[in-house]
Amino acid sequence: EVVVLSDAIEGEAREVGAEHAALILEKKKTKSEKPLLILSGGETSVTIGAGAQKPGKGGRNSEYLLALALGISGLDDVHALAADSDGRDGSEDNAGALADGSSVTRMAKIGVNAAAYLNNHDAWTAFNSVDDLLVTGPTRTNVNDFRALLIL
Repeated sequence: EVVVLSDAIEGEAREVGAEHAALILEKKKTKSEKPLLILSGGETSVTIGAGAQKPGKGGRNSEYLLALALGISGLDDVHALAADSDGRDGSEDNAGALADGSSVTRMAKIGVNAAAYLNNHDAWTAFNSVDDLLVTGPTRTNVNDFRALLIL
């Protein structure tokens, strides 16, 4: 089953990520036996606020996904991808990242506090620490950000 939320989602990346994590939890309650794929696009934003001591590396898709990873932590049947179609998500060479229900736990095992990294807008470092960055190289096209959330 496929659900398309929208191709024009906007808002703070971390807030949209948290909202999509809540949506996943809700969908899991009513999901049929078939896997469910939730798709969305659009460009979120990242506002560096006073709470970030020293903003780190990252981009809107990585930040979205780190917030989502915190919300789905411990769920072994959820997998997610968030990427920019041009192959670059913010300041680094990654297009975005991959996450699942084990991402936050895997980060914690090596001393990475996912919530702290999210607060410092340093999602790149968090995902890089567990080798979950998505690096495609430049695609030479810019269509939209892309998010895929799979519930098995």
